[in-house]
Amino acid sequence: MLISLLLACNNSVLALDEYTLLLDRDTHSLSVDHDEHGIVLRRLQVVSGTGSADVDFRVGSFKFDQVSDNASPVDFGKPERRDGMWALPLESEGEEIGELRVVSIDGHLELSAETAGSNRIGFSAECIENEAMLGMGSHAFDVDHYGEAFPLWVSEPGIGKSDQDVYPDDWFLTGTRHSSSFPVPFLLRPQASSGLFLDVSERVEVDLCKTDPERFTLLAWSERGADLHLLPGAPLAVVEDFVQHQGGYTLPQPWVFAPWVDAVRGVDRVMQVAQDLRAVGASGTVIWTEDWKGAELGSFGYHLTGEWFVDETLYPEVEDVAQDLEDLGFKWFAYFSPFLYEGTQTWEEAEELGIIIQDENGELVTFTGPTFDTMTMVDISSPEGQAFVLDHMNTALDLGFDGWMADYAEWLPVEAQVYSGSGWTEHNTWPVLWQELNAQAMEGRDGSYFVRSGWAGSVPHTPVVWAGDQRTSFDSDDGFPTVLPLGLGLSLSGQPVYTHDIAGYQSIGNDPSDFELWARWAALGAFSPVMRTHHGAFAEENHQFDQDEQTLALWAELTQEHTRLFPYRYGLANQAAERGTPMILPTALLFEGEDFGRTDVWMLGSGLLVAPVLERGATTVEVSLPAAVRWLDYWTLTPAASGTYQAALGEIPVFIPEGTILPRLATAPDTLTGNAEGDLTDLADVDGVRILVIFGEGGRFTEADGTRYTLISGGDAPAESTQRLRSGSVQLGSATLEIEGSVEREYQVHYIP
Repeated sequence: MLISLLLACNNSVLALDEYTLLLDRDTHSLSVDHDEHGIVLRRLQVVSGTGSADVDFRVGSFKFDQVSDNASPVDFGKPERRDGMWALPLESEGEEIGELRVVSIDGHLELSAETAGSNRIGFSAECIENEAMLGMGSHAFDVDHYGEAFPLWVSEPGIGKSDQDVYPDDWFLTGTRHSSSFPVPFLLRPQASSGLFLDVSERVEVDLCKTDPERFTLLAWSERGADLHLLPGAPLAVVEDFVQHQGGYTLPQPWVFAPWVDAVRGVDRVMQVAQDLRAVGASGTVIWTEDWKGAELGSFGYHLTGEWFVDETLYPEVEDVAQDLEDLGFKWFAYFSPFLYEGTQTWEEAEELGIIIQDENGELVTFTGPTFDTMTMVDISSPEGQAFVLDHMNTALDLGFDGWMADYAEWLPVEAQVYSGSGWTEHNTWPVLWQELNAQAMEGRDGSYFVRSGWAGSVPHTPVVWAGDQRTSFDSDDGFPTVLPLGLGLSLSGQPVYTHDIAGYQSIGNDPSDFELWARWAALGAFSPVMRTHHGAFAEENHQFDQDEQTLALWAELTQEHTRLFPYRYGLANQAAERGTPMILPTALLFEGEDFGRTDVWMLGSGLLVAPVLERGATTVEVSLPAAVRWLDYWTLTPAASGTYQAALGEIPVFIPEGTILPRLATAPDTLTGNAEGDLTDLADVDGVRILVIFGEGGRFTEADGTRYTLISGGDAPAESTQRLRSGSVQLGSATLEIEGSVEREYQVHYIP
């Protein structure tokens, strides 16, 4: 219908592989029709102009005042076919000011716009009424941003959040609604069967049908032009495509997917934690010790000191400690950030090397850091700065550490003039550069790390992303409930593996964590891609995993459940590496009729729906199960339906949709590192037995080791079977399961038709 209308008017039709471009000269807009998915972009316009702003920077937060964006649509001139692309002159008031180039590459449509004399450039197109607009990175309140307008600019997310995008009076502490350490200029449009990626490094203003309900706009503060990539397809396929477009995800070692526990305040505490975990039977592979470089107790909690080398008072004979932990089946993590603290030996070394960030006058750029000390950071874009960072990281690895928290990287001031450019152009991609350095340090090592900040392009360098420093509370602005939208938003923006601080981190303006909050959060951690504790800023006041016998016993129980799911979760991680599928997903990407904005549950893969209790004092949770399929209760393997479910502290409702094959270990090992000594169990000790739960017809699943399960035909009655085989068929009444593998195992199969 649209094609016929356009052909009848003053229009041109431009063919480009599987795309048809419909140029409307009257409205100076371009619509895009895809052979398979139909109209994926309606009445696109290039927007160009100039703008300015004043910027105030404090404690990692940025306030943009006096913002002026004088950008408007420009006209298209006569299109020209050139070298496999279409080139369209861009005109304003009859004068040519730039060019739009459109090319099809690997199934994507790339639109590159440049205009002379502008520092604002972007694209505007028609909205579909009430469509879901997903992606845009990690945001605490929601995942569907239709009707919202906000900037994408890497920053501190804030301690607590306003529910508006207007700066509060204490803007440098309290975040706005969309302040984020991991924004991504990627817009997923399910109803338009497409995604849009604005490939720029500068600040982006998004207006998603708020100012004009009929149009959305992606506007970059760029003098260098802007590239818009259109990715056609079904929603999940588009997300997977975007993961691969960024360079793809690299599968970490198996041990990354068993529980991590933090331990600080010295060798005795670290070793006590390790021994207590083994004594109580908890599964776990990582102990992470962020104060390896020293820390001190202040008015804002227990915070790290500024050196980049081991504190030999807290951690003497660190190589021996690392070996003792290895014998107990633990990897040992440390901590790094790009910060330099004034008055430290590390600052002096960096200053002598000339690798500290500077302004245009060659003066050092300093700022008040998170501990309210004077700080700066290494210019990690310079060869000398990179060598400095890698030297310190390699020293830590040589001492016996196996990885670290790769913290921060959101703080590059706009006035900085770094080796690779200005703060304006490099700010958003600074986290990506930081991640690339961490990845480089790990080359050839059996190590890993986790990050909290990022931008488009982070995927190849981010084995694990964590949510940041949530409040130790049930508050909806920045507490436990925000863990779901933050994780789902990252997944919808192409980040495959997610974790979070169990029981939160920040206790400024709210009470420290207690057992109830800890138990609810830990239960969700058990059904997260990576399960991990953090002591929090006020460690002595927060409830810890080993606070008492009850808590430690619950931790052991939940870690065992988490690790029994290792074949399933590592299979999901391998899917992320092979296809780009994020490990957690919103229900709407898998089931018809679901609300794309839903944030009360998540899918761990396609086979588990996880429904945490998110309210203080609640002992039940109301669960709405997608009506498109039948469901089982994960815990009882009995039929489940939408309704109210009981959940005592430490319990969490979990459900299995029909069409699922779910592999589990029969016994949770102590570790997955391969280094356990004595009576400790490793994956090799328990890998010979699998429990398979099969529900309904059409199920299939492939583990990371290549073992493939396929339900060839369904049956009409429940059945169980135990067989030992490498590859072959398992008969389950009238149902048949095909197993293709390279490892002989005992399979305990439960079939529910």
